[in-house]
Amino acid sequence: MAMTNPASTEKPYLREFFLEQRKQLCEDQQRKNELDTEIQIRLLISCEYREADTVLLYMARPHEIATSKLLYAALANHKRVGMPVCIDDEHMIFRRIESKSDLVKGKYGIAEPKDACEEIAPDEHTLCVCPALSCDMRGSRLGFGGGYYDRYLSGFAGRKAALCYSDSIIPQIHSFDHDIPMDIIFTDNFTRYMK
Repeated sequence: MAMTNPASTEKPYLREFFLEQRKQLCEDQQRKNELDTEIQIRLLISCEYREADTVLLYMARPHEIATSKLLYAALANHKRVGMPVCIDDEHMIFRRIESKSDLVKGKYGIAEPKDACEEIAPDEHTLCVCPALSCDMRGSRLGFGGGYYDRYLSGFAGRKAALCYSDSIIPQIHSFDHDIPMDIIFTDNFTRYMK
């Protein structure tokens, strides 16, 4: 897959561009599954995953990069696994799950942990896995526009990793002071470390 060069680095344009790219990829579900599997395997063999006591994941929607293999592996590896819960229109927390039975349909129709699940306090041994429409080689991440991850990761002490298709990596994303860069980007073709 070749690096894409959209006509602008502005986020609204990029978001529209890469959402359309995702829509086209979703029409070839077998190809999407192959790419998603490769990305997840790259993360699972990384030292960041092996060294993490806690892994914060997202429950992928159909157009997002799948995380199901990560979820099952982390649970099988006896790691603390957290999934996000939007607590209002601006903030999210992660709650610990011990199996998929701890998940219920939540805000936006996305599965999230039950209210009874304990909130996770991240530390330096926490790996947060973030969804991305696109990333650049400096670690800037283009999310889906809600800003939840940037707010959550402000002051985050652990490692921040984005999952991204290799053909969605671009030379530059116009970023702002509140945008939190990633430490690692896992793609279907390579793993990129920022530090």
